[in-house]
Amino acid sequence: MTVKNAVGRPLKVDAKVITKLIAAIQTNSNIKDACRYAGISRQTYYAYMNNEEVFAEKMETAKNNRNKLMKSFLTVW
Repeated sequence: MTVKNAVGRPLKVDAKVITKLIAAIQTNSNIKDACRYAGISRQTYYAYMNNEEVFAEKMETAKNNRNKLMKSFLTVW
């Protein structure tokens, strides 16, 4: 059995980029700063938001978790 090499351009948004975006968004960064941290453009971010359902769900979850993280930091023991 012969394994063929992948042909074409590598994806701009991979698991590493998604992880960086999620971390930045959850720490209250805006989209511009999150994209800069992850190494992608805002156009790429919004293209994935419009075309990739799983990506959009992950980013929405990160935005929703932003509020939960802020509340946990403000909780007094």
